[in-house]
Amino acid sequence: MIDHDWEKLKLDDKEKMSRFVATQIGKDLDEPAAEFISSYTDLYRLEPGSFICQQGDESSYLCIISRGRANIVKTDSENNEKIIASIGPGQPLGELSLFDTEKRSASAVATSVVEMIVLEQFSFELLCENNPRVWAKLIRPLVKSMTKRLRQTSGLLADYLKY
Repeated sequence: MIDHDWEKLKLDDKEKMSRFVATQIGKDLDEPAAEFISSYTDLYRLEPGSFICQQGDESSYLCIISRGRANIVKTDSENNEKIIASIGPGQPLGELSLFDTEKRSASAVATSVVEMIVLEQFSFELLCENNPRVWAKLIRPLVKSMTKRLRQTSGLLADYLKY
């Protein structure tokens, strides 16, 4: 259960699905799959400066930015905050938490008014139980998103190491 003081948006099912298929995660799904998955999500609005998640939190939910922008911020070993990415409409964050339920590896902060689609851990698992085939269609773009970020990170690391 989301325990932030975010504003929950009340959108009809058609609008929820429309927002979902406009994202990197939902864009290639067939309509029945997109409709089924979006029925497990909620939409929220956050003000600039609001935390979407905080490094070290034990929260487990996926967010997909529908409107607005957010910075991904990582605190380094010397306790300095560094912006490691900026994401906008259609982009996901927090995918790892659905799979490993580990503490958040970075913070995400709204830099403008943000509207985002949220899929909580229990809804992710319920979706799997209720329709494994549709759940599998969701997994593919989530894994693609995570592997893309891993490749980008390993490229940056290779540039940084310079052995």
